[in-house]
Amino acid sequence: MSAAFAVLLVAALVSFGTLYVSSENAYSMIHGAAEDYNRMVIVERTAELELGNYTYETLPDLTVYDITFNITSAGSTLSPPEWAFIYDGTLVDSKVRVSGGKYLLPGEWLTVTVQNVPKDTGVHALVVSTEVGCGLKIKWRWVGNAANGSPRVIGGAWYCPVGG
Repeated sequence: MSAAFAVLLVAALVSFGTLYVSSENAYSMIHGAAEDYNRMVIVERTAELELGNYTYETLPDLTVYDITFNITSAGSTLSPPEWAFIYDGTLVDSKVRVSGGKYLLPGEWLTVTVQNVPKDTGVHALVVSTEVGCGLKIKWRWVGNAANGSPRVIGGAWYCPVGG
């Protein structure tokens, strides 16, 4: 009887030890995930891009132009290689060029160029969507005719649709 009791006692102690280690690991993982989430929320809420000036290049005999926007980081450090660009409602890669490195630090700026924009009177839009889910939306239109005119920015707005 005492041998059976000893076996049950050892089994209970091993089970308790395993249960304790498992619960401690689970707590550590949950705590780590909560810290990661809090860091992500801080970056999202402190990230912001601002539209600076803009320039364009074209020739009078062309029906298209390239427009370049200067964009400044007014918040946390962002990573332009992870950004997505939506031009006139379509996700694009080939029509948009970005200057700059792997990171955009607070106060630094980079240029974003949209190529081959038609010289029409319609409103064009570019959304620069960052890695934190927030984006800078820029709207502009061509003012004048194809031979004599220029693009004019209508507006630019920073927004965080998820809750930033």
